[in-house]
Amino acid sequence: MKQWGFYFDQSRCLACNACVIACKIWNEEHRGDAGLNPELSWLKSGKYAEPAEYDNLPGSTGAQNYAELRKYDMKENWRRVTTTEYGELPPVVDVLNLSLSCNHCTNPPCAKVCPVRIITKDPDTGIVLVDTPKCVTCGACLRACPWGAPQFYLSKITGFEMSDPLRPKMTKCTLCIDRIKQGLKPACVAACQNRALDAGPIDELKAKYKDWTDNVDNFKQDKDAGPNIIFKKKKLKV
Repeated sequence: MKQWGFYFDQSRCLACNACVIACKIWNEEHRGDAGLNPELSWLKSGKYAEPAEYDNLPGSTGAQNYAELRKYDMKENWRRVTTTEYGELPPVVDVLNLSLSCNHCTNPPCAKVCPVRIITKDPDTGIVLVDTPKCVTCGACLRACPWGAPQFYLSKITGFEMSDPLRPKMTKCTLCIDRIKQGLKPACVAACQNRALDAGPIDELKAKYKDWTDNVDNFKQDKDAGPNIIFKKKKLKV
């Protein structure tokens, strides 16, 4: 098995969030609420496909009805970009950006705590996958992951009956395994304007990027989990 993972060049990231948007667009049909109502899919329904259709949505007064539009996009944030500012006054200031999704750990803590054992590693790529329809919404995976990779389309996941169709079930980054099988890079990597992201077998990434490190500021360490991500660290000006 070739274990796949990510490379992130902290010195190149612009915090433009292109990776975040590309992830949501590519995985639109995999979001947790996609199957609740056929109309809640941009791709299948074509609803609000034209700009003029935004102007007279239910409950609107001519302005865009963001509450209505929110129904038609992916709520989960499989990839997330954070920015930390350093310094007090220009020009002695700097920022560190960090783009993270699931790190497809060698020993994923989420899989260890899942009571129904639906989180597994793909035998060919080592990618951590979840059988979402079988999720029991216990939240154990979310609590166990140091990086917040397990995602639910609702922030409040308690209080649902098992038979409730609205019960949120866990979804997560798949490293775009569907794209990988087509010989393509993950959507986030393909969308990165400044080439701050890459993905591939982790051994090949380490050989390609000689200056890699597994430790950068604001990244939580968990050696037991063995996250499969490496970095190029940005040198701060301050």
